[in-house]
Amino acid sequence: MAGRHTQARFEFSLRKNMTPHDIADMFNDFAEDFEEVYSSIGWRPYEVVGDFMAKIIPEENRSKLKVLDVGAGTGLLGNKLKNHGFTHVDALDPAEKMLNVAKRRKIYQRYLCAFMNKDRNDAIETGGRITFTVPTKLINNSDNLRDRLLPLIDQLAEEGVWKVTSVALGDGELSFTDGPGTLFSLKVLVSEKKF
Repeated sequence: MAGRHTQARFEFSLRKNMTPHDIADMFNDFAEDFEEVYSSIGWRPYEVVGDFMAKIIPEENRSKLKVLDVGAGTGLLGNKLKNHGFTHVDALDPAEKMLNVAKRRKIYQRYLCAFMNKDRNDAIETGGRITFTVPTKLINNSDNLRDRLLPLIDQLAEEGVWKVTSVALGDGELSFTDGPGTLFSLKVLVSEKKF
């Protein structure tokens, strides 16, 4: 497990002073070992998201729904979604080596190596659904999540850009070590939004 920012893999508070590129480098450095390392702590947000999507989307509609897997990593969620009958799923992750592992699974329509930020990415169509989980301790230790992302989610919901579903997750639902968290599912309602 040699590599840059090794301690920050499990200590979210250490990520506070890391740039987005540092975090992408951290994940690139252990892309080949990611699944083994995270399975050892019972890491399962991909199961939570996949099961949530299967619960809210009728089986006959799953192949029509566009899903953007933000932070797709090695493709664990994409594989879960595929097993539930979702076929139009794109992967977005800034860590190229993580996406290279995901490509071996051949489950996504597209693999987008990019950050999700305010800059327009012409490869991403507006519309669809964005679903992700966040441990509460990560929100508490990240100014960007707490002070920027969460208010932006709320603001755009108020503006009618998307409909937000949030589900509180209990201690241990995301992993043995993460504690409680939240699942966010953002159903995009507009075709274009200027930030």
